[in-house]
Amino acid sequence: MLVEKKSNLLLTIAIFFTCCLGVAYADSKTFDTNQIPPIPDVVARVNGSDISAKHIKFQFMQVLKNVSTPMTSPQKDKVVREVIDKEVVRELMYQEGKKLNLIVDPNIIETELKSLKSAYKNEDDFKKALLQRGITEEDLKKSIEVDSQAQTILKHQVKGLEGINDSLVEKYYKDNKENFRRPTAYRASHVLIMPFSPDLIKNSKIEDLQNNKKELRIKAREKILEIQGYSKSGVDIEELAKKYSHDESTSGKGGDLGFFYGEALEKSFTDAVKKLKVDEISDVVETKFGFHLIKLTEVKSGEYAPFSDMKEVIQEHLFMEGARDRVSDYIVSLRKKAKIEVFY
Repeated sequence: MLVEKKSNLLLTIAIFFTCCLGVAYADSKTFDTNQIPPIPDVVARVNGSDISAKHIKFQFMQVLKNVSTPMTSPQKDKVVREVIDKEVVRELMYQEGKKLNLIVDPNIIETELKSLKSAYKNEDDFKKALLQRGITEEDLKKSIEVDSQAQTILKHQVKGLEGINDSLVEKYYKDNKENFRRPTAYRASHVLIMPFSPDLIKNSKIEDLQNNKKELRIKAREKILEIQGYSKSGVDIEELAKKYSHDESTSGKGGDLGFFYGEALEKSFTDAVKKLKVDEISDVVETKFGFHLIKLTEVKSGEYAPFSDMKEVIQEHLFMEGARDRVSDYIVSLRKKAKIEVFY
């Protein structure tokens, strides 16, 4: 049966369907409001309750600051419509909470508000940030209240999902077995010589290191070639790693990286590993970290992950899938009963 800890995933469900404004409000950047498309003062009305443009503008700017390229007018228009739709859902949830007489503990609101304020130096800075965004502390409290109510309602909607039985999980595993095939895994040991060694980083200024980057790279390559000479003369790479490697996380273990999949590491490193036979040592390989000598120590052919390894992952997936469906159906039912007008 699905263990109780899956109920923690309900917060993810809540955030998926509602706007968690707390984190957004704590951001301190400012933006050019001319980038916002023309939006009416009231963007929508849900059962007679108006949704103000200020919430939409704020959320739009939060989206805008996370995009790396300028948005076209149709793209902006799409974002605004999506934000309005989320605000409509939040209002529906808020109204449903009122019908159910859900009372949010004032301590929850105050605790969350205090957490948001802690992102600022003092109360004045916090109030200035609110003023810049055209919102008030009461607006913020209302948002916290709405999200808290929504989480309570959504938890109730997915209550019946706490029992995903083992036979359903096993069937999913069998029906989707190809998705659980693990690629070839490699185990290797290496010696790493970095242009910017840990000691240099600790004892030098960043500017000095950057200014001497070419010279330090040459020295690092010379050092790895020296170590390669020791390896060719018969010194074990494990001993060389312990004595010379700059990889502090593996040097004490003789450079052992453990098992890894090829796509997990930089291409030049992976390509070198794939060409090796077990117990064979590579030529010098350069990556963004520096120069390596690599010894392949073991290979595991691709295999299917056993059911026992994947059982909990599948349980979580099925839980989230079922929860999303239930929440989606619930929101659709709220929409059908509501009078929703959108003015954008």
